[in-house]
Amino acid sequence: MKLKKFAALLLAAVMTLSMAACTKEEGQAGGGEKEEEKDQLVLGTSADFAPYEFHKMVDGKDTILGFDVALAKKIAEEMDKELVIKDMDFNSLLNELNNGSVDFVAAGLSPDEERKKQVDFSDPYYFGEQCCIIRKEDAEKYTSLESFKDQQIAAQTGSIQEGIAKEQFPGSVLVSLPKLPDEIMSLSSGKVEGVIVEVAVANGFIAQNPDLMIADFEVPYDATGSCIAVKKGNTELLDHINSVIADVVASGEMDEMVNQANLDSEY
Repeated sequence: MKLKKFAALLLAAVMTLSMAACTKEEGQAGGGEKEEEKDQLVLGTSADFAPYEFHKMVDGKDTILGFDVALAKKIAEEMDKELVIKDMDFNSLLNELNNGSVDFVAAGLSPDEERKKQVDFSDPYYFGEQCCIIRKEDAEKYTSLESFKDQQIAAQTGSIQEGIAKEQFPGSVLVSLPKLPDEIMSLSSGKVEGVIVEVAVANGFIAQNPDLMIADFEVPYDATGSCIAVKKGNTELLDHINSVIADVVASGEMDEMVNQANLDSEY
């Protein structure tokens, strides 16, 4: 009997050691999963800026589309990585990039001196013009930059449009809002008198809001183009991004991405 009990205890000990070994292997597999996560490329964007990036229901699923997203997917594919998109407020993008929660930022982003201090920028891949959206009923009231003197004009928080409002609309009152749809709603409801935005983006909002129009005057802007941002010093990723940008611009694929995004953003 003692021998049988000893054999049983020995068998139990062997089984315990075997289970421990399996557990250790599973932990190593978990480490492998973490390694797999490195095969993801995380894009930070603010998906309220059609046709650059925007939400749309596709086959019953909320999907982020746009030519920034198409370009980001191309970059990820060329690196043999899976693209993961993180949607957030525009004003948070560069902070999240520097915090390491995203790998790169594409959001109709134009480099300026302040931003260049925080991050590194790619070569430009798209050039757009700026404009001011107004209510159609005010077409004869707002005919110049100066006509907005003492009037409230909206721009997205942290955007280059904030600088345009301060520099190009003398005497106007800047209203900074985090989301473009909030700016459009404020314009339609009479809380602000104009919204400064890029022309391609303005056309999308006007298509959805027939009571609005682009004001009939030019908004001066020294266009530097839209660029992708990476964390300072990340030259390996930046070089790859610039290579992809050069290819899609030279081949005409970038134009196709823009055209497709314009079609996708039509409701």
